Amino acid sequence: MALTTLAAVKAFKSITDTSQDAEIGRLITVVSEYLTRYCRRTFDLNATLVEYHSGTSGQATLLLDRPPINSIASIYDDPERAYGASTLIAAADYVIEDAVAGLVRLDGASFQEGLRNVKVTYSGGFAVIPAGLEQAAIELVWLARDKGQYQLLGQSAKSIGDGSITLLNNNWPAHLAPMLDLYVLVDR
Repeated sequence: MALTTLAAVKAFKSITDTSQDAEIGRLITVVSEYLTRYCRRTFDLNATLVEYHSGTSGQATLLLDRPPINSIASIYDDPERAYGASTLIAAADYVIEDAVAGLVRLDGASFQEGLRNVKVTYSGGFAVIPAGLEQAAIELVWLARDKGQYQLLGQSAKSIGDGSITLLNNNWPAHLAPMLDLYVLVDR
């Protein structure tokens, strides 16, 4: 999923013509894929998801894969993996402890031991791409575009016209890391 739009990227630099649209569109895809890997998550927009987790002895929590959690439709705990009505966990028996992190906790119980015995159906993901994440994507598109346009990849300095550009490194600007780190998922 693209983390920004062509219109937003062009608006950032007040570009109105269409001569760069194909290249900008390609860079949006590249940057979106890179940030998805960096954040270790898929940026679904409020999708209905079904996940299967393996229960372990004494485990009372689940960490779902596509937070934030918007709502939970059902949780089943069935070592036989039939997920019938008798294995449905009542909504009163669990809480969404941390929707942003994707943490669900059983109230006074633990999951059974089993391989993929816990089935969760839930609505997860962002309603819209968070503004900070989109801004980081926009800036990285332009960083990539400028490096390619001015042939700056792998260089520490370059003279252009009547000026020069000095690059400290080929990493993204330091102000983007704190914005992006808000969306990095911990190891699951």
